[in-house]
Amino acid sequence: MKSQKVFLTLLIGVFVASVALAQTSDGRPLTKKEAKEWKKRKKKMSVEDFKVLYDQNVIQKARIASSAGEIQNLERQVSSKDEQVSDLQKQVTRMQAAYQAGQREIENLKDQSITPVYNPELINGEDFSVGVVFKVQVGAFRKIDLAKYAETAKDFDQEGNELRKYIIGNFRNYDDANVLKRYLREMGVSDAWIVPYRDAKRVPLKEVIAIEKVSNN
Repeated sequence: MKSQKVFLTLLIGVFVASVALAQTSDGRPLTKKEAKEWKKRKKKMSVEDFKVLYDQNVIQKARIASSAGEIQNLERQVSSKDEQVSDLQKQVTRMQAAYQAGQREIENLKDQSITPVYNPELINGEDFSVGVVFKVQVGAFRKIDLAKYAETAKDFDQEGNELRKYIIGNFRNYDDANVLKRYLREMGVSDAWIVPYRDAKRVPLKEVIAIEKVSNN
């Protein structure tokens, strides 16, 4: 019983000290009138009421500390997502550079009188929504949306909504598309692979290759 009284006496002492240094909710010090009013209220408060108030204060401080920790964790998650988006933006830039390098390589082969299977009207006015076209898929994502970059790049497209697939290039034959695929893999895009289309719709690769062989014969 004696120890309990000592404990409660200490609690009251802490409360009195806090009142002496008290501030209003807006951060300014209490005026003399306000301090006097709070002292009156303190005298009317029982030891039990003070203990309840003190315990509630401890609980609220713990909740505030927990909320601060959760906010910091969310901030770290947002920062991580920002870094992922930045990395993807850099990857798009690298893929566009690789595509341009692939085009230059094809032009060099043409200038050297090597006859690759190459369509000279790859970019200049040809309608790639008709016939067989080969493209290179560079990735598929559920949580990352690069639509705004696909809209600004002529040969960089997005397919799908939930699972977004990103495709680069337009080629009339497999060999030209394979040149770009090799460049992309050398630059670190390990998932790059060739996807065929017929009249703007994906079809199995073996079906299109078979058609090419028949038409060439």
